[in-house]
Amino acid sequence: MMIERSGEFAGLATSALWVVSSLAFAAAGRRMGATRLNLLRSLLAAALLLGLQAFLKGNPWPNIGADRTWYLSISGLLGLAIGDQFLFAGYVLVGARTTTLLMTLAPAVAASLSWIVFGQTMMLQAIFGMVITLLGVLWVAAERPHATSLITPTQQIKGVWFGAGAALCQGVGMVLASNGLHGDIDAISAQTVRMSAGAVGIIVIAFVVSRMNQAAGKAATPATSGAISSSDKSARATKIIPLHVKRAQTLSSPAIAAMVIGTFTGPILGVWCSLYALQKLEVGIATTLMSLVPVMILPITRITEGRWPSARAILGALIAVSGVAVLATAPHAPVM
Repeated sequence: MMIERSGEFAGLATSALWVVSSLAFAAAGRRMGATRLNLLRSLLAAALLLGLQAFLKGNPWPNIGADRTWYLSISGLLGLAIGDQFLFAGYVLVGARTTTLLMTLAPAVAASLSWIVFGQTMMLQAIFGMVITLLGVLWVAAERPHATSLITPTQQIKGVWFGAGAALCQGVGMVLASNGLHGDIDAISAQTVRMSAGAVGIIVIAFVVSRMNQAAGKAATPATSGAISSSDKSARATKIIPLHVKRAQTLSSPAIAAMVIGTFTGPILGVWCSLYALQKLEVGIATTLMSLVPVMILPITRITEGRWPSARAILGALIAVSGVAVLATAPHAPVM
């Protein structure tokens, strides 16, 4: 029974690991900025995966065929380069709790694309469980922020758009990854290809963002820069830190430590579990089990936000867990 449900357990493990990585990346992003974080995270993860691939297989680059490489590479570009760029920007602007909520849109994107484009089916019980889970998760995270929140309306709007963009890229990326995982390919080889492609993509993104920030900085240095209002200072404090700012202001030991922790628990262990789940389950079921981060993160609210979750948050978590139980016990169509 344990082996039969290994895909479900892998999906739940993915959510738990992504709770840790979300909190770590949110802490690192506030110190070094979204683009710098995404760049360093991607390069570190790609180097580790290539080394692990070489150690286990004797060759750093997986020999998985052109079709699989294509699917997984595009998945990495969308999900890990573009999608995580949106994700980290959301962490910086509105925090891990709100951003992870918006990522619950990914299962709907993935399931819709799988049904429309690839004709993948889901059993009625699985659909019912997915709906229950999503309702619970959305109800929890739709609760209004606490009165002591320092997030401005502008930050909230930008953060929501970034989170929705991350969910869209994640959903599309998961569908592409699931089609690249057919057959006997192992999860480490698949993630090596995805992360390597994502690292190449974020290098390009980082270069573009750096040039744009430099151009914006030159355009915003008139003689009036000497008089900076308190509102300007506040705006600068919440702005995503660009790549070209001084190194000492963006990189510190806590930021690097948080980035390393997030990298091991997210792109390495977390994504390995997610790809394993995609091998064993239909994409809609797998991505739903991976969407429990906003619920699992609630017990940590006492530490990160200085207060216990509300009764609504606890009830929503129970609803979501009930949906997972329905989902995990549903008979699902075999993945070819």
